[in-house]
Amino acid sequence: MPDGFLRPTPCPFLRPSPRPELLPRPKGECPAGSPVAGLGCGSLTTAGGPGVTTTVHGLGRTGGLVSIAYEMYTVPDRLDCYYDGTLVATTGGPVSGSATLTWTYAPAPGRPTHCTVVVTGPNGTAWQYLLGCPA
Repeated sequence: MPDGFLRPTPCPFLRPSPRPELLPRPKGECPAGSPVAGLGCGSLTTAGGPGVTTTVHGLGRTGGLVSIAYEMYTVPDRLDCYYDGTLVATTGGPVSGSATLTWTYAPAPGRPTHCTVVVTGPNGTAWQYLLGCPA
């Protein structure tokens, strides 16, 4: 496939990101299709242990920059954020420590007013993140 074209995703319900700096998940790795929790923006989400945690965050109807400040401590975890089925922010793989991801939320009529954050961690992990409201 020529450079500059989007490659298909191995996850049937997700679309490739138009942002070239966002790396896709390895083939065969798809986040869980159904959320385990629903929170508003500005909410701190924490968990630990093995597996995948999927959280839906309401964003409201006002667009802006969304920040995700995360702390993965010493055991690496991966964080992916999807909007309308498209990967919009990611750690790009398992990471340790803390950092902040950002993406631009631009709601439009008929489009969702929420995003989905998927955190994948190994056994013995702990992590937290704060998804800010669009500003």
